[in-house]
Amino acid sequence: MTRLSLILLAVAFGCDKPGDRNEELTYLREILPAELLDFSHLDLPNRDNIAKMETADGAHLGLRIYPGQPKTHGGIRAEVSLDYPFQPEDTVRYTWKFRLPKDFESDAPQNRWWVIGQWHDQPDRTKDETWKTQPSYSPPISIGIAEIENRLTIGLSYGTTLGDHKQAVSDPIPIQRGDWYTAQADIRWSQTVNGSIELSLVEIPESATLMKGPNMNNAYQHYLKVGMYRHPGIQSENWIHIDQINVTHLTTSKPAKR
Repeated sequence: MTRLSLILLAVAFGCDKPGDRNEELTYLREILPAELLDFSHLDLPNRDNIAKMETADGAHLGLRIYPGQPKTHGGIRAEVSLDYPFQPEDTVRYTWKFRLPKDFESDAPQNRWWVIGQWHDQPDRTKDETWKTQPSYSPPISIGIAEIENRLTIGLSYGTTLGDHKQAVSDPIPIQRGDWYTAQADIRWSQTVNGSIELSLVEIPESATLMKGPNMNNAYQHYLKVGMYRHPGIQSENWIHIDQINVTHLTTSKPAKR
């Protein structure tokens, strides 16, 4: 990692998971507007996985994955979770900034799965479903990274993951280590052919990618997770920098239940 004016709160608090909601909010306020804080949480095993990072341009968060870290919800991850409410057939815009540091070590040539953004289904609270009764499925929309021909890239996987359904995969989009990118995803949420996503990196106009078809595993709102979630066999230590997460409705089919 490049040397920044870095506040590693793990030094002050030890190696436990952030202990209460007030502490969690000290991190989340760095990257989220106030109106989204109630929908957001940290999804990581302990304080060694997160840092506030101060630069001349302001503060952002660093999320870290390292060898031997404990699993959280069954996986190796360090993510910010945002459970923004919507109804099927709504169109929602998600934006955030991310950067992979100049010393970021990929999993080439194996390129095992490595997700930096995902939208995941969850139990339908209106039907009193729980994680104990809800089957576990892979996310219907995810953004992964890989290194192809010595170029770091991102790619989009799209489509419901129920049963034997096979997801569509986009062409890879090359990115540069050390550069900030603004991801923008306009998603029309639907269990029908009306579903779609238009994903782009604002700094790379030719990156715009459109994919269509069903994108909800069930009829309840899917939540966004930004950070890193990867194959448990990958053994490198890695950071991703995250800033300016935002979510807004573009169209609404009917009033959302909040």
